[in-house]
Amino acid sequence: MKKICLILAFVLALALSAQASFAADNSGKLNLNVATVEQLEAIDGISHELAEEIVKARTENGEFVDMSELLDIDGVDNALLRKLEKVIYIEPASDCNC
Repeated sequence: MKKICLILAFVLALALSAQASFAADNSGKLNLNVATVEQLEAIDGISHELAEEIVKARTENGEFVDMSELLDIDGVDNALLRKLEKVIYIEPASDCNC
């Protein structure tokens, strides 16, 4: 019984550790699904016009699910996407089954 409790405690500790490190990956980043035009244009490489297009795409098409969706927006190429992945992230909606 004691071994089982130790194993369960170890597994729980690993799970909590993994969850904490996952959350830490996005600390300091901007959630693309709630970012305003002003927040987006403060990012190097995003003009005011591009920030407006990103918010417009989100409004018209719904929340982003994958960063690659940004490639559908004029002005976003692979080089910019790689830069953006360092400063923004996507947090899916709670009702998203993605």
